[in-house]
Amino acid sequence: MANNAPASLPRSLQRDQLRGPPIQDSTTGLLLGPLNHLNSVAQQLLQSLSPPHTKPPLPPSIAALAEADAALASAVQLAHIHQTKQKRIEALKSDVLALENSWRNVIVQLEEGRRDLEAIIAEGDVRLDAIEQAKAGAIPYPELLAYAQSLSAFTSAPPNLPDLSLPGQPPPPLFFPPFPNEEKMRRGHLNAEEPLGPLGETHSVGRPPSPSPEPHRGQAANPYRPMDNRPPQQMFDLDLDLNPDL
Repeated sequence: MANNAPASLPRSLQRDQLRGPPIQDSTTGLLLGPLNHLNSVAQQLLQSLSPPHTKPPLPPSIAALAEADAALASAVQLAHIHQTKQKRIEALKSDVLALENSWRNVIVQLEEGRRDLEAIIAEGDVRLDAIEQAKAGAIPYPELLAYAQSLSAFTSAPPNLPDLSLPGQPPPPLFFPPFPNEEKMRRGHLNAEEPLGPLGETHSVGRPPSPSPEPHRGQAANPYRPMDNRPPQQMFDLDLDLNPDL
């Protein structure tokens, strides 16, 4: 008796549906209405079958019982549909939450990538500035090669350099270091002098003597002017060399 169509609701329930939706529009409210109606019909039937102390009420008709059963079956079927839809809603909510979490992870990864790109761009700007500064302060290649050649005598020899200690090897080339060697530092002030010549040659050491000043030639002697017998002024050579013996 639970396979009746939902259209076979009792007139009282149909009137309630025509008036509007109930206050508690939920699955519980949909089930309580038919259950209460069926309970009242069943109580009326039991009261009519009980021993008569007083005049018993009229028993309900079979149609009322069928209507109550049909209403309960329709409410149960509607509750089942609601539960199915509720499960679908819960599944969709879970999918939405999963999509939201994945979207948040994507946003976090994009933010981390943006920060990494900003750091890379900043590092690239620093390197470009360093390159520009290096170009501005670049040393000409001839000067750099000349300096490297002057330092090559005091660095490791190249692998293809022959062993100069073997007999028959040419003498090593002359090197001019960019700093004074020990001999020049020991000579001190004499390093600025010219090198010694061959045996028997002499030359002056130190600053060359300054030429003596020529006597002042004034006008012709005047017999009426006294003779100037003052000694000539001495010329001082301001030589500030504190080590004349070196």
